[in-house]
Amino acid sequence: MSHPLSRILVATDMSARSDRAVERAFQLGAELGLPVEALLVLDDALPEDLLAPLHDKANAQLEAICARCADGRPYTVSVQPGDPTEEILKAAVPEETSLLVMGPHRPRPFLDSLRETTMQRIVRRTAAPVLLAREPVTGPYTGILSLLDYGAVSTAALHMGAALAPSARITAAHAINIPYAGALDTTGAVQMDLQVAFQEDAKAEDAAWRERTDLPAQLTPDTHMAQSPPMSFVADLTQGGQYDLITAGAHGRVGAARSYLGSLALDLMRNPPCDVLIARA
Repeated sequence: MSHPLSRILVATDMSARSDRAVERAFQLGAELGLPVEALLVLDDALPEDLLAPLHDKANAQLEAICARCADGRPYTVSVQPGDPTEEILKAAVPEETSLLVMGPHRPRPFLDSLRETTMQRIVRRTAAPVLLAREPVTGPYTGILSLLDYGAVSTAALHMGAALAPSARITAAHAINIPYAGALDTTGAVQMDLQVAFQEDAKAEDAAWRERTDLPAQLTPDTHMAQSPPMSFVADLTQGGQYDLITAGAHGRVGAARSYLGSLALDLMRNPPCDVLIARA
């Protein structure tokens, strides 16, 4: 499977958090030969006499940042008044945008437990793949951890990761889920037999997926597997620092309710251990 890459859109709010997103967008643009568009959305609730000079100042600042990062490569700058979510969604048209890059949101533990972050709303409502750029940019991605459920969505995310980092080593990972494991009243021996059975099923599913799927050459032959909550599993795998990008699928149709994004995608966006790519089939 190949992804026709055409343009990178990076959304910034000019904060230090989003500087890494801009730098990553231009690194990817340089490596893949893609133009970059930088988008800044200003609060349109401001009075017009304040908004106009703010627009000019922000445009000049963003132009300077992009010129420094672009190193002579093509880019465009857009500063728009409006609601950030709506303006980013308008700009991130899947037919024109290969990738939307954003920085991590400002942590607000209480409010975040009650409502979606801007990135979560955007991922839920766009068909374009979204890259959450958390880490400082030191070069191309070198290690990708691809989280799999063996469906089309997580497979598409793996392929997109391969397209963004053609030289990176990709390792697949699958968290084995035993339904109602905590509620099962079983002896130690029965519990062990159940775990072995689910592990064997997962290995068989992995082998079948590798057999039927056209996979990138940089994917390693072995898949990490564990009977563990997905985020605990991810934390264990990433604590050594060998991965600088995680890929995962966004489940549910575009625009569906928040819960349909999938708990793993939501958790990764809220607490990313490194850069995270969320994609759809």
